[in-house]
Amino acid sequence: METLRFLLVTTFYPPYHLGGDATHVQYLARALVKRGHEVHVEFSPAAFRLKTKRKPAPSNRSPDESIHLHPIRSRYGRLQPLSAFLTGQSKGVNRSHEKLVAQTKPDVVHLHNISLLGLGVLPKKPGRKTLYTAHDYWVRCPRSDLFKFGRYPCESPTCFRCGLATGRPPQLWRVGRGWKGMRGIDCAIAPSRFMKSAVERLFRCPVVHLPNFAPDHNPVGTSQTPGDYYLYAGTLEPHRGIVELAAAANGNASRLPLVIAGRGSLEGPLRKLENSDRTNVHLTGWLEASKLEPLYRKAKAFIMPSLSYDNAPLAAIEALSWGAPLLVSHRGGLLELIYDGQTGRSFEPEPMDILRTVERFEAEGLHFKLRQAARKAYESHHHPDSYMTRYVSLVKGLDSIESAGGKPGSPSVPLGPDGDRSS
Repeated sequence: METLRFLLVTTFYPPYHLGGDATHVQYLARALVKRGHEVHVEFSPAAFRLKTKRKPAPSNRSPDESIHLHPIRSRYGRLQPLSAFLTGQSKGVNRSHEKLVAQTKPDVVHLHNISLLGLGVLPKKPGRKTLYTAHDYWVRCPRSDLFKFGRYPCESPTCFRCGLATGRPPQLWRVGRGWKGMRGIDCAIAPSRFMKSAVERLFRCPVVHLPNFAPDHNPVGTSQTPGDYYLYAGTLEPHRGIVELAAAANGNASRLPLVIAGRGSLEGPLRKLENSDRTNVHLTGWLEASKLEPLYRKAKAFIMPSLSYDNAPLAAIEALSWGAPLLVSHRGGLLELIYDGQTGRSFEPEPMDILRTVERFEAEGLHFKLRQAARKAYESHHHPDSYMTRYVSLVKGLDSIESAGGKPGSPSVPLGPDGDRSS
């Protein structure tokens, strides 16, 4: 097998990370190294410090010594990523990136979340293949999530007012004719069909649907005797429907026993709810993968009640790997993960419909019946081997990638007359 040299470019990378986009980059780096390729990762610790005051998450894993890490140094601290956000450029990032490309001479430059790195990493380097993975809606939304005013899915863009209302200063580079979409990319990857339909207009290259993957940490097979709880794992923020999910469980202990794993701004209110008399919500806090995996395996189902247009959450894919069926909202790419009802059910993200869906799910015995199908869907569409076969074929240009997965989720979001530059 031909050995290739990859440069993965990302704003965040563990332990300097906040979400699944950085975890995916780490999974991809490990999978490439395992298959004999040379991998370099460029990322920004300063961007992590701009986004949060918390310290990088600890890890019990040994360092990935075969992956070459290149943290971008910032002489001006948080001002470097802030400049990239406001103006679309950071001279410090540009210098670091150009120097790294010259030193490593990668065969493939794969861009991921570059929201706080700036547009300077985009220009295509001669003789190198350049890919981009759309982990979120950054190419068309200053918030990156199409969640208008931080309250509901965006159906009619008013980006300037939305940014001001949610404490985000205007991004001057998006104004007028300054932003013409993603140039210098050979191919873009969309982890969901919904994402593909939402962003492909802003690319000047093919956009292919390639479902995300998660490592297979399940050597013991699918559990046919689930426990007595439903599981949510992920960020504890309003856009994930956590308030609605907790309301569904509160006071209905026998109908929706709920375990919530994660951290975020809602952790305090959830702790108070956990300590009340009439609830069956148990909050674990943030968990290492080794402690989260047994919860996946024994859950009746994994619940993802997102209010926003989720793309393809890694937590849901990890749940499938353990044979946990999915209960998800009618939003974004989530519907694609239930594979036309073979691996789960969907609902409107409001308390009563969540409860009704859980009741029907249990009455039909689906917490038993769908477990093998959940694992099979993972093996077919989200296993590392499946992903890497398609990914390497794409990189080498050997053949085209056919979309895999369920039907598209929510309908496409309308664009303004000039993309998302509506005011």
